[in-house]
Amino acid sequence: MTARLETTAISIQNSRVAIRALLLLVIATGVFLRIYPTAKISRMGVDELYYAWNVAHLNSAGILHYPTLGARYVSEQAQTPIAVIPPTRVTFIATSYFWRKIFGTGSIAALRAVACLGSVFTLLLSVLLIYRARGETWALGFAALMSFAPMQIQAAQRAYIDGFFTLIATATLWLLWENLKKPDHRFLPWYYGGSLALLVLTKENAAFVLTGIAAILVFHRWLKVGQLTRSTVIATLAGPAMGVLLLTVVIGGPSILIRTFDLNISKAYDTAYVVQNGDGPWFRYILDLIEMSPLTTLLAIAGLVQFRIQDSLGRFFAAFFLGSYLIMANVKYGMSLRYAEIWAAPLCWFALLQIVSLAKFARHRRYLLIPVIIALLCLIDLRQYDLYFVQNGVYDPSPREMLQHLNILK
Repeated sequence: MTARLETTAISIQNSRVAIRALLLLVIATGVFLRIYPTAKISRMGVDELYYAWNVAHLNSAGILHYPTLGARYVSEQAQTPIAVIPPTRVTFIATSYFWRKIFGTGSIAALRAVACLGSVFTLLLSVLLIYRARGETWALGFAALMSFAPMQIQAAQRAYIDGFFTLIATATLWLLWENLKKPDHRFLPWYYGGSLALLVLTKENAAFVLTGIAAILVFHRWLKVGQLTRSTVIATLAGPAMGVLLLTVVIGGPSILIRTFDLNISKAYDTAYVVQNGDGPWFRYILDLIEMSPLTTLLAIAGLVQFRIQDSLGRFFAAFFLGSYLIMANVKYGMSLRYAEIWAAPLCWFALLQIVSLAKFARHRRYLLIPVIIALLCLIDLRQYDLYFVQNGVYDPSPREMLQHLNILK
């Protein structure tokens, strides 16, 4: 009996070692797909050019002259017929500035490096969240889906902010999860509040993340994902407030900040590209996600609808997804598939839950069926990435452009 128990223990230990080794291999593959340049880039996008101009200005003037970006934006945006990105995306621009100073690269190269790191660390942080919440086996399946997510790879290939912003959003979600699970931790509320401040300093889309977080906190009793403490509530309120205060100082004062957002919003309604591609019905994001990653998205929707009651992480992600979706799907001329990157981790988790649920019907063969399905999804997603971003060099995946590359529109 003792020998049999020892044999079983050794077998289990060997299995865990194999899973961890495979997990590291999958993560390494995901990192490679992000770092190695594969996207076809025939020209810089409008956003990339404006980010590069901001970084170049700081490189010549100095980081302490950041408020001049706000004043110049207000002056020039009033005369520009289309909406251009505002300098309120402080963390992305400032980090790229420091990257250029330290490594001596050009502005575009610095921006792309920071965007790439954002996507890489989003992968690492989200896998860490799953690993801590559910263990290495679940983390392995999740890591595979995240590693091959087309938009996640694309976010690392171009010099725009979405991958970097997704990193801050993912870090904020992870810290909220840890706060709920460890209500007595002394420093976690501070870290969580700090991440919320960074979120505001990174992009105005912080409002979408905050609505998702609000949904988690409002329905936390039903979600049963942990204990909501007063310190967590205070951090949720104080973090964004501190972010707004810092943003006001950095950008040059309250009048500049208010004028910046007013011009950006009003000019969006006069920008032909935004009007043509930034609107749609409430299910617009669902259609876009299916066009980008068809089977993974369909499985994720099924997993969202049928997620198991005992899966607390599923309930946590569901509240965030639905809370943020409610706002994002109702912003006139404010829709873009790039904004949906904040749902990358939740959607991969829902898809994995559904795969495991479907595999139960295979009974004894389910442990073979699950990796086969995941591998198939990864290959399909990689093929979608190749279609849109390698073969056709898509910069901003609008519905019209994706339908054309799918040969639905001619």
